[in-house]
Amino acid sequence: MPHTKRPKAEQTAAVVPSQGVCTADVSRIDSDSLWQAVCSVSSNYIVVVDRAGTIRFCNRVDEGWSPEQIVGRSMLDFTMPESTERLYRLIEEVFTTGRGQTTETTVRRPDGSVSYFSLRLGPVFVDDRPAAILVCSENILPLKTTEQTLQHERNVLRRLLTIQERERQLVSYEIHDGLAQYLAGAMMHLEACEHGLSNPGENHELREGLRLLRAAADEARRLIGGLRPPALDELGIVDAVETLAAEARIEVPRVEFTHSLPARRLPPDVETTMFRIVQESLSNVRRHAHAGSVSVRLEQHGKGAVRIVVQDDGIGFDPTSVDEDRFGIEGIRQRAWLLGGEPLITSLPGRGTTVTVTLPIEPKGLIPAAN
Repeated sequence: MPHTKRPKAEQTAAVVPSQGVCTADVSRIDSDSLWQAVCSVSSNYIVVVDRAGTIRFCNRVDEGWSPEQIVGRSMLDFTMPESTERLYRLIEEVFTTGRGQTTETTVRRPDGSVSYFSLRLGPVFVDDRPAAILVCSENILPLKTTEQTLQHERNVLRRLLTIQERERQLVSYEIHDGLAQYLAGAMMHLEACEHGLSNPGENHELREGLRLLRAAADEARRLIGGLRPPALDELGIVDAVETLAAEARIEVPRVEFTHSLPARRLPPDVETTMFRIVQESLSNVRRHAHAGSVSVRLEQHGKGAVRIVVQDDGIGFDPTSVDEDRFGIEGIRQRAWLLGGEPLITSLPGRGTTVTVTLPIEPKGLIPAAN
C-alpha cells in the first residue's frame, strides 16, 4: 500500500540492545528507519494529525482511496455524523491533557459502505508539549459483523423459546380445562355410584375403574406441571420452584429450598428462565447425581440481578468431558446467555455439582420477544 513520506523526526528514539544482537549494528538504526519499519509491518492504520484534526501522515490506505485523498484533509471528514462530535472532543482532550484516549468510530467508504474502527490516540510531545497526535486505527468491521450476527441469532432463539413456552402454556391449559375436568367428572360419578351400592367393596371392577381414573388424573397433573405449572403464571417463581422441590423430594432424601427475592413479581422472561434452569438442574440431579441432598437458593444479587444456586452432594462429573448428546448443561448456559446472564457450572468426580446463574432483572440489548 502507498505511504506518504514522514518529515524528519525531532528526537532520536532510544534502542535497547538485546542479548545476542550486535550492538554496533543496532546503534546505527536511526528513528526514520525504525519509524518506516513500524509503519510497514503494523497491521494497524497509523495516522498523524495536528490540532485541527488535519491528517499529516498515514502509513496505508484502504482500497478505493489514494494517499492524496487522505493526507491534508481533516480526519473528521471521513467519520459518520454520530461519531464526529465525540472524536473532535477527544482530539481536543488529548492536546489539552496530554493523555491518551480510546474510542470507536464509523467511517463511510468511497463505495458508500460503512466500516467500524477502533482508535487509540496518543500525544506526540515536542518541547514537553503535545504537537501532534498519533492515531492507531484497527478495522473492527469483521468483529462488529460477528457480534451483530450472534445477537440476531440469540434474539431468534429467544423468540423461538418464547413461542415454545406459549405453546406449552396453551397445551397445559387444554389438558387442565379439558381432559382433567372430564377425569374429575368421571371420578365423581363413579364415587357416587360406589356410595349408592349396598356392598361396594365386593365390586372389583368399580374399584379398579376408580383406581385407573385417579392414576390418569395424577398423570394429567404431572403433564401440566411438566409443560408449565399454573403456579408460575398465577403465583410467581417462588411457588413454581417449590413445586419442583416437592417433586424432587420423591427421589432425593433431602431437598432444601430457600429464597430472598424482592416482593414484586419479576419480568415474565426472567421468571421463565429461572424456572427452566432450576427444573433442568434438579432433573440432572435426579437422573445422574445419585445425591443424598440438594439445596436450591434464589436470591437478590445487588440492585439489578437475581442469582440461582443449585448445589448437590452427588457423584459429580468432569465438565470438560460431557457427551455431545447431553443437552441439559448446555441448555442452562444458553438460557442464561440469552438474557445476558452469567452461568457457572462447577463439578468434580466425587465432589458434587454446583450450578450458579446470575441474571439481570431487566435484560439489556435484547429485542423484546413476540407473544
